[in-house]
Amino acid sequence: MQFPDIAQLLELASQGAGGLDDFGTGFEEPLGRIIEEIRRSVPVGEHNIQQLTGILVGILVSRLYSEAGWKRRPDCLAQPIRAPLVVVGIPRSGTTALHKLLSMDPRFQGLEQWLINTPMPRPPRADWEQVPEFRAAVERQNAFLEAVPAMRITHEVNADEVDECLNLLAQSFVSHYFASAIGLPDFDRWLRTQDERGSYRRYADNLRLIGADAGDQRWLLKNPGSVGHLDALLEVFPDACIIQTHRDPVQCVPSVCGVIHPARTFFHGCEIDPRTLGPRERDLWAWSVERGEEVRRHHADRFIDIDFRAFRREPMREVGRIYAQFGLDLDPAAERSMRAWLAANPQHKHGKHEYTPEQYGVTADELRRHFAPYIARHGLQVPTPARQS
Repeated sequence: MQFPDIAQLLELASQGAGGLDDFGTGFEEPLGRIIEEIRRSVPVGEHNIQQLTGILVGILVSRLYSEAGWKRRPDCLAQPIRAPLVVVGIPRSGTTALHKLLSMDPRFQGLEQWLINTPMPRPPRADWEQVPEFRAAVERQNAFLEAVPAMRITHEVNADEVDECLNLLAQSFVSHYFASAIGLPDFDRWLRTQDERGSYRRYADNLRLIGADAGDQRWLLKNPGSVGHLDALLEVFPDACIIQTHRDPVQCVPSVCGVIHPARTFFHGCEIDPRTLGPRERDLWAWSVERGEEVRRHHADRFIDIDFRAFRREPMREVGRIYAQFGLDLDPAAERSMRAWLAANPQHKHGKHEYTPEQYGVTADELRRHFAPYIARHGLQVPTPARQS
């Protein structure tokens, strides 16, 4: 079975977006590379054609909504984005929990999952149930969690909750999102040579669109992958307040493999050998933190570091440190909301995520060698038990 070409994917996306047909420009080359490698390297058949097509069509639909939104609201593009709080760090280092916790403060606006998939000026929350795109997003997310139930344990995000910016950044198709989900080593290598500033500029314009009616509200954002592209992030948001989370990579790398494995199995339509995942994630995140460190040296005042262990022990103390670093006051009502969220969302809420490095084709010693400078800089060396959670 032949995987669709670009023209066929554009047609499917246009149908899925109610006939919208302006995709903008500049995405064709990276999308073409993805299609070429899928055709060359990924077995495609009735068992997975819908899944593989869907991941690309979904991003194209998102592009269509953005282009249409900017035409309807061109005024939003002049809107400044002032001092956004941005959570970055190796995945599984506490970025999601910290992001959701901070989102309990109503002074911030964030990127809800459904608006990442269909960007538009954010309607009043009370009206969301009447918005077809929101209802469709809820149905899609429920269907995905039904198809990949392991994601409830490893990384559950609901359509009405804040989510990471990865899918919105992926609109350019210059993104590790596709290689992570599908497994595209040639695209991975090409991506390392690319400048992602264009992706971040488009992303900023999407924030302006989604926040068109909340221009004075400060943004709270999260994208673990930005740790490797802090140069692009700080060029587009020069006054960004960056919260970088840290955890022993011996725990992070196999844990992120545990998130990727069921998703990649879903996209391939068959069981993927988990041992193929570890080397790629090891190399990607070791490269990312060292690249990020080069940028940090020149912008130290824009960063605060949060140790995963300290955050797990005393989350509100770490929140207090963040607010103090960036000159914010924690409103008593916001603090109560945060404490309520913590009580309702304990670690392992949906079950314990267990894994070993060897399960994913790497060893603890190997990970310590690859991340040695990072581990030393942030004091992350800890005894590693036989199984992690």
